[in-house]
Amino acid sequence: MTKSSSWAKYRMRQNRNNQFRPEQIELYKQLRAIRANSTLLMEYTIKYTNEQGVDMIAIGDIVDLTKKEVFRLNGEIHNTNRAEIKDWEQKEYLQIAGWKVTDIET
Repeated sequence: MTKSSSWAKYRMRQNRNNQFRPEQIELYKQLRAIRANSTLLMEYTIKYTNEQGVDMIAIGDIVDLTKKEVFRLNGEIHNTNRAEIKDWEQKEYLQIAGWKVTDIET
């Protein structure tokens, strides 16, 4: 098990095994209030292809399908060099695929 996956499982246990983090639920409620006509989903899988032609997936913390916008909640784990590079690459490819990517530091 990698450090990041064990960290994620630890956080899930802290949140009583709820896959949705409190800050994710709060943002969802705020978005729901101001985007009543949008289709908003949490933990939504987006498929895209990188420059090497490899099919990849991204899990959007919250996705507005109507406006084709991905909200990524970046916590402590995203502040490592490796995660920052991966996040940056993922953002680039999602934008190429037509998604607007909004990063929110938590």
